[in-house]
Order: sequence, then structure tokens, then C-alpha cells
Amino acid sequence: MEKEIAIYWWAFNPPTLAHQTVIQKVLTTTDVQKIILTPDWDRLDKNFWITHLDRKKLINIFYQKLLKMWLNIEYCDYFLEWKNKSNTTTMWVNKYFTDKFWFSPWHIFWIDVAKDMPKWSWNKERFIEQDLKKIFIPRAWYEFQKEELNNYVILELDFMTNISSTMAREMIKNKQKTNGILFSEIRKYIDENNLYV
Repeated sequence: MEKEIAIYWWAFNPPTLAHQTVIQKVLTTTDVQKIILTPDWDRLDKNFWITHLDRKKLINIFYQKLLKMWLNIEYCDYFLEWKNKSNTTTMWVNKYFTDKFWFSPWHIFWIDVAKDMPKWSWNKERFIEQDLKKIFIPRAWYEFQKEELNNYVILELDFMTNISSTMAREMIKNKQKTNGILFSEIRKYIDENNLYV
């Protein structure tokens, strides 16, 4: 019998408590038995603001914190160390894990990316919209058009739906406290290494 696995493929720049909440909620309210934390490569189309090494360190701190919570997660750095040096795609990530597990896993997304899915690269025969197994995390400000997609579930969160890595970076840049946004160990590393300023 297939184990239900979800891929949490994102930048995690920096990892926030919203990311942790999503992981806990998926593992406790869906049939998913394991989540694979899969950070994205330093993409050419996006400014990550910090070095690759610093981002790897922040993600590792985050992962170690999650392990101490006894969450059933794994860490895959294949795409963080992406040798092709080109933008990764959802289709490549899905192929990598489908080849590894012999079945297609779930993929976790913030729901506001749904509108862009039809334009994503290598999306042959609308596979992402129609066949890819998707777990959507809602955004309070985004109205989801249900008729656009198939094969998804929406994970309801009571809080943290407006917290983002972008918000965390802005708060750090403005020297604001990030209690309730970041793990203290992550903020400590950020401050000690003068990141995101």
C-alpha cells in the first residue's frame, strides 16, 4: 500500500512559524503520513537577499527544530543543490519524487499560486491543474476559483495565513521583533550574521 507523502517545495527564505504550522496541520488533519521538506534552488528569477550558505543554515536550523517536535518529516536538499543551475519546476520536482517512490506524491502550495498554474513550465496536457495532487493553504485575501482545478484539498488554517517570508524579511529589515513569526534560533542566526538588512 502506498504511503501518503507530501512534498513541501518552497524557498523557506526564511522559514517561518507559518511553515511549521502548515506541516503540523497537514500531518494531523489529512491522510499524509510524511512530509518531505524540499527547499528550492537559488533561482535566477528571484532575489534571495542572502547567500546560498546562509539560506542552507537557516533551513537546517528549522529542520532540526521540527525533528525535536517528533514530526514525521524528511529533508531533501536535491533541489537546493540543483546542479542544472536553472529554475526548477513543479513538473521536475514531481518527476524526481515519482521516480523515487513509484507514485506521485502530494504537493503543498499557498493557494494564491493556483491562478498561475496553467502558465507553469513543462505543464503538458494541463497535468498540474488536473492530475497533480495538491494541498492548498488558503490566503485570507485570495478568492479561489474552484472550477479552475481538479485533484486538490484545501487545508483550513485558523491563523497564520497572512504570515509570509516576505513579511519576516521586512520586519527584520525594519528592526522589528519577530516573536510569533520566526523561531528564536532562526532570528538569532539572522541577527548575528546581519542578514536581510
